[in-house]
Amino acid sequence: MEQLTRKERLVLGLIPVGYKQAVHKRRLAELTDLNEREAREIIYHLVVEHGLPIGSSTEPGAGGYFLIESVQDMEIATRHLKPRAVKIFKRARALEKIAQTMFDRQFKLVLEE
Repeated sequence: MEQLTRKERLVLGLIPVGYKQAVHKRRLAELTDLNEREAREIIYHLVVEHGLPIGSSTEPGAGGYFLIESVQDMEIATRHLKPRAVKIFKRARALEKIAQTMFDRQFKLVLEE
């Protein structure tokens, strides 16, 4: 915990355990005086940089962030990620084709780790 910034500790402290208690990004932003983008970026860092099990759900009426504590939480947290990633790659490929047509130049999507 001492490796976390003050904002990261603040956000983490407001994320409930389990998908049934998920907190919406709008509410998280209100509680922290951050904007939604900042809150989302902090959560990204908590997961990717610090390895904390924070999931999100896009379920209508119950979507938001939560700490993963069960297999069911993990399934809910990952269910929507792959379809979103596929759509992003399709959009990137379409833009690569458009660039070829518009600029007679080939662009390639490069993933950075």
